[in-house]
Amino acid sequence: MPASRRCPHETPTNHTKPMKPLQVPALGSGSDRLPRFSRMLLLILATAIGSGSPLHAYTNQNLTPHVNPFCGTEGEGNTFPGAVAPFGMIQWSPDTTTKWPSCYRYNDTQIRGFGLLHASGAGCNYGGNFGFLPVLGNVGSSPYNSGNFWKLASSYTGNIVSGSQHADPGYYSVQFTNGITTELTATTRTGFGKFTYPSGNTASMLINMAGDNNGTIDAYIDINPNGREVSGWTRMSGMCGTAPGVTFFHTVFDKSFSAYGVWNGSTRYAGGTATSGANTGAYLSFNLPGGGTVLARTAISFVSINNAKENLNAESPASAFNNGGFDSIRNGTRDSWNNYLNKIQVSGGSSQDLQTFYTSLYHSLMAPSVVSDVNRQYIGFDGTQRTVPVGRTQYGWFSGWDIYRNQVQLLALVDPVRASDMAQSLVQDGQDCGAMPRWSGAFGDGGIMVGDCSTPIIAGFHAFGARSFDRQGALTLMERAAMEPNIRATNGTYQRPEAAKFLLRGYVPSNPGQGGYGPVSMTLEYCIDDFALSRLANAVGDSGKSARAMRRAQGWRILYNRDSGFLQMRDENAQWSSGFPTYGGSGYVEGTAYQYVWNVPFNMGTLVNLMGGAATAAGRLDEFFTRINDTDTTNSRYAYLGNEPCAAVPWAYHFTGRPYKSSQVVRRCMTELFSPSSNGLPGNDDLGSMSSWYVFAALGMYPAIPGDDSLLLHGPLFPQAVIHLQNGSDVTINGNGAGPGAPYVQSLSINGQSSGTSWIRYADIANGATLTYNMGANANTGWAASSQPPSYTEEMAIAGPHSMVSAQNGVAIDNAGSTAQGSGVIQWGANGGQNQSWSFTQNADTSWNIISLRSGLALDNPNGSTTNGTQMVQWGSNSGNNQRWWIDRQSDGTYRIWNKGSSKSLDNSSSGTNGHPLIQWDWNGGNQQRWNLQ
Repeated sequence: MPASRRCPHETPTNHTKPMKPLQVPALGSGSDRLPRFSRMLLLILATAIGSGSPLHAYTNQNLTPHVNPFCGTEGEGNTFPGAVAPFGMIQWSPDTTTKWPSCYRYNDTQIRGFGLLHASGAGCNYGGNFGFLPVLGNVGSSPYNSGNFWKLASSYTGNIVSGSQHADPGYYSVQFTNGITTELTATTRTGFGKFTYPSGNTASMLINMAGDNNGTIDAYIDINPNGREVSGWTRMSGMCGTAPGVTFFHTVFDKSFSAYGVWNGSTRYAGGTATSGANTGAYLSFNLPGGGTVLARTAISFVSINNAKENLNAESPASAFNNGGFDSIRNGTRDSWNNYLNKIQVSGGSSQDLQTFYTSLYHSLMAPSVVSDVNRQYIGFDGTQRTVPVGRTQYGWFSGWDIYRNQVQLLALVDPVRASDMAQSLVQDGQDCGAMPRWSGAFGDGGIMVGDCSTPIIAGFHAFGARSFDRQGALTLMERAAMEPNIRATNGTYQRPEAAKFLLRGYVPSNPGQGGYGPVSMTLEYCIDDFALSRLANAVGDSGKSARAMRRAQGWRILYNRDSGFLQMRDENAQWSSGFPTYGGSGYVEGTAYQYVWNVPFNMGTLVNLMGGAATAAGRLDEFFTRINDTDTTNSRYAYLGNEPCAAVPWAYHFTGRPYKSSQVVRRCMTELFSPSSNGLPGNDDLGSMSSWYVFAALGMYPAIPGDDSLLLHGPLFPQAVIHLQNGSDVTINGNGAGPGAPYVQSLSINGQSSGTSWIRYADIANGATLTYNMGANANTGWAASSQPPSYTEEMAIAGPHSMVSAQNGVAIDNAGSTAQGSGVIQWGANGGQNQSWSFTQNADTSWNIISLRSGLALDNPNGSTTNGTQMVQWGSNSGNNQRWWIDRQSDGTYRIWNKGSSKSLDNSSSGTNGHPLIQWDWNGGNQQRWNLQ
């Protein structure tokens, strides 16, 4: 984990007895405030939540009944069922007694509290902070649990009445066996709780400050009995390696407190109003002898208690305690969710398919989430208070390694304005602290996973229509991280660990440092990052940045072992690392060689050729998909669709001329791995990435090339789907005969014209389009067989001759003016003459024959020698490996030229002497083995 940065918030020292309220600095309590509203609650809600309402007219359907928030709350989905608004800062949700990343498991029978912070689908612990728990009876002892600090003593745990839990978008409710009913709803930055107590016992409320799923570092809580208020803060442990930080809360109740106090560790202080420390909390009692309801309005802020108060008054004002305010907020948030769900209207499917689709869309619209307050203040990743410009919102919680593959494209499609703010947030993060984040929370970059993830995220947003952000600022940060080693954030995390080695060699060698791991995966991620950078640079007209990045993106080929057919680790001397293929996690991140060999999404055409052609590649895919969710990430030979490295692999068939097989595998994954049940996700949802995969799969299109605007087509699940674009246009997808048992495209027309394409671009649908499929149960193997999606490469032009000039000293490969077979090839000062001019012809295996224009003879490794120092000759052309040369572009734009037979590289011995022999030698990456083509 990266070194934790010092939190900028001043906090009090630990106390073991009640104390007077401490003055925590109210960062952001200045005069730049939004108006406070006390009436017109529904208007407030529409503004507070961001309704997502359409800019053009279409009839909203009631789609929220199709959402099951309990989906993914068992197994590895790691979702939560509680109340949250679209992209909401606050997530008021139950925390059960099993320690789990989301704080909740559906099959648990006890609740330890209702926390205000959670993350949907993450693979590491987060949340449970500010745990509210309604209880019966007087609080006679400290609720602290010394054995499990994050949950309360067992006597204060709520036991769930079986079958009593209910959730729909923006709402959650549950009944305890003691008769207490809890109902929760939320706006973007606030929560509203409704707690109904039975008669016959004291109605009490606990607020646990020690409930952080990772462990509370420090906390402070203050009770204001006269104002019926409780405020405080907690210094949270970082999630997934993210920097720890302080979150503030402020809560107002509608009933006066008949009793109150605090606890600190195992000691209870009746009548105490404030305390601080990691293992603390507060309790309140209400005078409800005949039973009744207690309402609580609460809000959070990452800046200050004052800002939490301002958030509360703006989004859930005091008037919400009156005239059905809870239901008004619940309905307003439900309407906001309904507006977002209606951005994609599907029809004609089964009830289960509709539930799976709309639950997936719901989970896709939770993150990235808002981190700025209503007064536009937020805490920058450098730890200082900042203010986002008017009209903008700052976002955090970018699950970088996951969401660049599909979720950002979906968000840009349905809400390009909000997606532009998300892109700008990443740019601002980079400008604030020196580097864009790889995986960020609310306070900084966690530096986890591999790759420069912000680059394909921003490029993906842009490719699919989110373009209202500082594009030049983004490119500057991207290029800087790609070209300058050791770019790191103020908290110490590198944007690109081992960038220097990648720039030097075109790959990350084994045993990487700087917090990097899995060198094959790192290399592939950097290649994807550079490709995405290239596409964004190309889109904004910067051809120089685009060309440089595209060259760097081809470094993956250096790791392709033509003998094994896999992408493998090399050491710093370019030698293959031992232990293949079972070195699992040491070479690959959460995957295996069999899974990562397909992770070249932007240049699949070249990969297929390297594998031996379409038939061979398709055969490998057939074997690979024998199993579709093999969770063995060390030695598996099969697909693992429950994790990101395999997300786009079903569409690899498109590049073999067999898109019908993509359709087959995609539908199989949808049917076997996804459902609307608590076990309905095949792996971590990763803040919406897994769910976004399903949304695109059901629509019959997928953004398989990160950073590019292409969509690979495989046919829809539903008879009709309509994507309502924000510009007022519609993308209509008709699936005649579509259904679970009809996965195969029989034919396709686009805007009424018959089409044989297996892919389209965002530009083709940006102003509306109609795609009409005829679907069937039997494969039409000829559909789009000759249509391949784009593959982006930097192969040299072969129309004309080239000189091969040493990067070491400027001498050129020369045939010495000889036409004799077997004569030695030498080096000579570059002069552009025929002696130094060579033509290049590519073979089916992607190797090259290099022919002298002077003699017509081929560059040859005599007798297939494997000896270092052997002089190369020229010989009559033949099909032998001694005349086949691999030509690999390096990250600096030079080429490595190496013999297929010997695997040794052309080398000029570091000599600049005219007439010196051209030899072969083991690859060492030096300039004597790097050649410019002129």
